[in-house]
Amino acid sequence: MNSFNTVFQAELAAINFATGWALERNVKIKVLSDSKSSIEAIRIPKVKSNFVLSVKDNLYNAKDLVSLVWVKAHAGNPGNELADHFSKIASSCGAYMSIPAPYSYVKRICK
Repeated sequence: MNSFNTVFQAELAAINFATGWALERNVKIKVLSDSKSSIEAIRIPKVKSNFVLSVKDNLYNAKDLVSLVWVKAHAGNPGNELADHFSKIASSCGAYMSIPAPYSYVKRICK
């Protein structure tokens, strides 16, 4: 990811990665996310973002394998706290992931 990518995009990328993992292995998984905005973006019928659309398509292809569940952030859920810990580590030393710049960033740069 790049410095211009948003937390929203990172959350969607994590959901997409988990979905791809389940598809490759043909295993059922439950994805727990504390990002309401990501889950809502996936659920709305009309999507403008190609990135969100690709995540939705991937989830559709895995509809029998992946269930997506919202969990409250920073509510003492050990799994969520551990996920936050590892996401911080991955953001600084993980594999590079190419995600397009968000519209808000492009708009700001073009002004």
